[in-house]
Amino acid sequence: MIKTLFDIIFSVALALFFARGFGYIFDKLKQPAVIGEIIAGIVLGSIGIYIFFGQQYTIFNLTVSVPNLSFNTPEFELLAEFGILFLLFISGLETSIKKIREMGKSSIFVAIGGIILPLILGIFTGLIFNFTLQESIIIGLILIATSVGVTVRSLMDLHVLNTNVGNTILGAAVIDDILGIVLLAFIFSFDSPLWIGFKIVIFFIIFLYLGIKLIDKILDIGEKIHLPKAFLSISLSIFLIYSFFADKAGLSAIIGAFVAGLLIGQTIRSRKIINDVKTIGYGFFIPLFFVWVGTIVNIESFLTIGLFTGIIILFAIFGKIIGCGLSAKISGLNFKESLQVGIGMIPRMEVALIIVTYAISNNIITGNVADQLLAATLILTIITAIITPFLIKKSFNI
Repeated sequence: MIKTLFDIIFSVALALFFARGFGYIFDKLKQPAVIGEIIAGIVLGSIGIYIFFGQQYTIFNLTVSVPNLSFNTPEFELLAEFGILFLLFISGLETSIKKIREMGKSSIFVAIGGIILPLILGIFTGLIFNFTLQESIIIGLILIATSVGVTVRSLMDLHVLNTNVGNTILGAAVIDDILGIVLLAFIFSFDSPLWIGFKIVIFFIIFLYLGIKLIDKILDIGEKIHLPKAFLSISLSIFLIYSFFADKAGLSAIIGAFVAGLLIGQTIRSRKIINDVKTIGYGFFIPLFFVWVGTIVNIESFLTIGLFTGIIILFAIFGKIIGCGLSAKISGLNFKESLQVGIGMIPRMEVALIIVTYAISNNIITGNVADQLLAATLILTIITAIITPFLIKKSFNI
């Protein structure tokens, strides 16, 4: 037991060290640090590094035992799943319902267009390549997720973040994530769609109502307890309780995490904890999630997904450009602005990886299919992150 504990501690330490090292390199290359963290996991999990660990070495008559690496253990996976929950909790904290309302119909139209067409294209691609209907739906879900971190950086560089285009992209991406998470609950539940929908509605009604009525009063306790970071502890308790009840209701725990963040994020007090939550999340749990994603990658699967991945990437790009672009045009934006919105919605990252890893963890996809979809998703996230800044700059120079 003690040896296993020390193996896990050593593995976590090594994972964080490699994650930050590779993340720093990619950040300097002006690419998302999470790509570096995933590659750190691939290095730790697949490229012969295991030959140095779990061995005994004799140096100057002194025997030294090097701990085993424990990346594919239930304990490490549990820490990685906490990283998923923190990602969604932080996303909820940073989501402003007021801003979504202000962005109006254009964001809603763009979000719907960015969901319907990529979902259809993903399902179609899966069926063409002989995946089952359930596996094909997961491919579609992977394609609908939007991560605008890369887009935001590019828009800031061009000083156009606070324009109609920038605001529409931000609002649509948030709605994309919310609807994607809800659709995720349908996929990972074994109940009938009607029952799942009923549970989602009941969960949102009860917990949103309780949250609106009680969150402020509960958070007051954190301010009245004169202990270091008591307010943070109360907020984290709410976050974990919501995740627990969402899971017990047959939904995904990430829905509870997001709803908790959404409720706390609407309070003035949220400003007091968001930096602390990010410190815990991005400083520990979230890098472990991305490293874990890298460690479960089967390198050989990259050799068998060439044509499939190429089509997925093309559909991922044009699905957003056409789906979001047409919706933006219908909502009142001009052709150039609509094109810019479509391009800005291209990147896939966190939610896409959450979908595929959740499918793997819940045995919805297994074996070669799991390896292929994970590898294809990783390539998709990397390619879309690299090409989006270039396309955005080109679209603003038309």
